[in-house]
Amino acid sequence: MKLFLYLAIILSQVVKPDTVWYGTYLMGNKIGYVSLISSLENSNYTFDETNVLQVKMLGVSKQVLLSTSLKTDASFQILSGKFTMITQDQRISGTLSGSKNSLTLKFQTERGTPISKEIELTKPLFVETTLRKYLEKNKVKRLEFMLLDIPTATVTEASCELISDKGGEEVYKLSYQGTENFIKIKNGALLSQEGPMGIRMVKEDKKEAMKFASSVDITEFYSIKTDIPIRASKYLRLKIAGVLGGLELEKGPQKILGRSKNYVKLEIVKPDLTCSTSSITNDLKKYLEPDQYIQSDHPEIVKLAQIITRGTQDPCKKVQTIIKWLNENIEKVPSVTIPTALEVLSEKRGDCNEHAVLFAALARASGIPTDIVVGLIYQDGAYYYHAWNMVYIGGKWYFVDPIFGEFPASLYHLALATGSIEKQTDIMQVVGNLQVFVEEQR
Repeated sequence: MKLFLYLAIILSQVVKPDTVWYGTYLMGNKIGYVSLISSLENSNYTFDETNVLQVKMLGVSKQVLLSTSLKTDASFQILSGKFTMITQDQRISGTLSGSKNSLTLKFQTERGTPISKEIELTKPLFVETTLRKYLEKNKVKRLEFMLLDIPTATVTEASCELISDKGGEEVYKLSYQGTENFIKIKNGALLSQEGPMGIRMVKEDKKEAMKFASSVDITEFYSIKTDIPIRASKYLRLKIAGVLGGLELEKGPQKILGRSKNYVKLEIVKPDLTCSTSSITNDLKKYLEPDQYIQSDHPEIVKLAQIITRGTQDPCKKVQTIIKWLNENIEKVPSVTIPTALEVLSEKRGDCNEHAVLFAALARASGIPTDIVVGLIYQDGAYYYHAWNMVYIGGKWYFVDPIFGEFPASLYHLALATGSIEKQTDIMQVVGNLQVFVEEQR
């Protein structure tokens, strides 16, 4: 109810006669809409945008409301802005301030600590909304720039290329993080944008845009069925086909056996667990350091880690006691958040992402080099997108799955990337574009 109250308030502010509306679709299924108002005053543009999404996760309906207000100069470079993202699980609000060479983004969750990021600009910076407006006003053959995703505060190198220009209709290919988007503009107005993961945005009238179909369960929608069931406990060899560029496949127990342009052959071997303390070399120190999402140096995290692991110096026992504490104290529920360890500790609820970020903070605070892993987990005949951890113990990296209580984690885990929130967006290129074949198992 709280989410819909916020939605009513925000829409009452932005629904004006000059609002442009777009429907959002996932493989033809209506999942949301976008409303946008743009205006020009004293050579500066103002953009007020509301983006509403409605999907299911593990059968639970989830709504996401993202409201942004941006001011740009005449070349659509961001001068200032503010945003709010609301789900049933979290409310985030923040501000942006820009200059020629940098952008400062500050945001705050309801119960988390403030996060501030300074982004150095080496090329023009756009969000997708301002990029589309730039293309409406300027026909370009090729444009190289930096692309900002506001909710995750991630910036990536991107390019946009004109691939068709016929009858007043231009089609641009937007490329970033190994993905391709196709933006269609006719007579200076955006018609549609088709992007990765099967998502399409289409210009519509208000009534059509605000229609919703029955919610799509994205957990099932993006699952990957295997050719035969997997029952491996000691050894698994897979052939993974699809868009693979940039994936981090040699992690923990995973080893690449061979690859071509369109596939990788990978083996996963059950590791022998060695529970000795490892020396921390310079390249491992970053896995003990805090970041803005994994606040492993915060007094609350440090104190809790000391309590959980009291009386043991054995790194394996530390991992096991942290997993046990999470299992007993953090409720397992589907969540739509951009999690931080402190907020998960406060809320004491969440899914695999929330468990992974809090485990990472507690393990780092306990002196164990730890990272977050994002990839796939096999269950009931298919792979599903998932997050877990890896820890460095006795000279090796081991997978740990806090939400399933596994250490070392089973061979059903298939890592695609590692790192904190901004790094996890790298797997967007493969979502909906992978096939997995089982070649050997035992």
